[in-house]
Amino acid sequence: MRITGVETRVYRHPLDPPFRAAWDPLPRDHAEETLVLVHSDEGLTGVAGGAPLPDRALLERLLNGVDPFRTEVVREICETVDFHGGRPWTVEVAVWDLVGRALDKPLWLVLGGRSDRLYAYASSGERVEPDERVKRVLALRDAGIRAVKIRFDHRDWGDDLEVVQQVRRAVGSEFQIMVDVNQGWRMAGDLRQPWDVPTAIACARALERCDVYWLEEPLPSHDVDGYARLRSRVSIRLAAGEMVRSLTEARDLVIRGGVDVVQPDAVLAGGIGGCRRIAALADLCGRAFSPHTWSTGMGLVANLHLACAVSTVEFIEVPFDPPAWSSERRDWMLPAPVAIDRDGTIRPPAGPGLGVSMDLEALERYRVA
Repeated sequence: MRITGVETRVYRHPLDPPFRAAWDPLPRDHAEETLVLVHSDEGLTGVAGGAPLPDRALLERLLNGVDPFRTEVVREICETVDFHGGRPWTVEVAVWDLVGRALDKPLWLVLGGRSDRLYAYASSGERVEPDERVKRVLALRDAGIRAVKIRFDHRDWGDDLEVVQQVRRAVGSEFQIMVDVNQGWRMAGDLRQPWDVPTAIACARALERCDVYWLEEPLPSHDVDGYARLRSRVSIRLAAGEMVRSLTEARDLVIRGGVDVVQPDAVLAGGIGGCRRIAALADLCGRAFSPHTWSTGMGLVANLHLACAVSTVEFIEVPFDPPAWSSERRDWMLPAPVAIDRDGTIRPPAGPGLGVSMDLEALERYRVA
């Protein structure tokens, strides 16, 4: 089998009412997705999404004629493109989807098959009042979900701490709470200054008293020395690295920064092959890999397959904050939403590769390029 072409299709889906993400100063009135289709000479096509692919033409030229089963060659080609241009990793994921389709096996099994499902932690995203956040978390718990992630978005982190305290009192001690303070990176044009190490230490110690499962991105991702200082001063698990540009950054967070959970996203950094290497490194160091998944439904699916294959963490991030961010809103491109089961677990879609058969004709009404 040989790769014969790389195609992209861009879609835009309206969001009414707009979604007000805690990490984005601007409300979002639409969701945009780029589908990447990798064609082969045997009539099979691999499909992925979750991020734009600005260097499509270059990647097509470099990948044409490559055997898709030579996934390490594909990864290395993508690394050279990543150095000079935009993030190319959706094309690498699409090649893995093609491999799974050719083998007629689901990707999580092709990659090693450690688990066929993981517990979902419902990752919140909307700015809401404390009473509303408590109400939503209780509804999730009653639906069988065992863990949530609460995002900080107030200028005074003490106000966010009060939300965590209220949620902990409401759900009791058996329910797991992750906290993301969103200091690792900024949206384009967001010039707010990130936290320093003393602020991160103070917040981490306060969250320890709330029995928080992990503290995510308390410092900029590049501040490896800061993470090492923080690690030496607190006992709470530290998670970071969701938006690293290179896997060497993820490596340094594990080896030098001492983070407990490293979180690169397969569609944004390193692809399936690169993130699998980081997962192995983390495991060898006694740490863990649990990917960021908040991009699109296709991004969630790719990272879900990867996490089921290699992650030693029992939880996986699932962007889910109804009613503002329901599974239907998140997965508007997919033939059916990826649902959390009543026992709180989530499984990759059944079928070969990523397990998603896109209805491209039905999506034409949303296509913009």
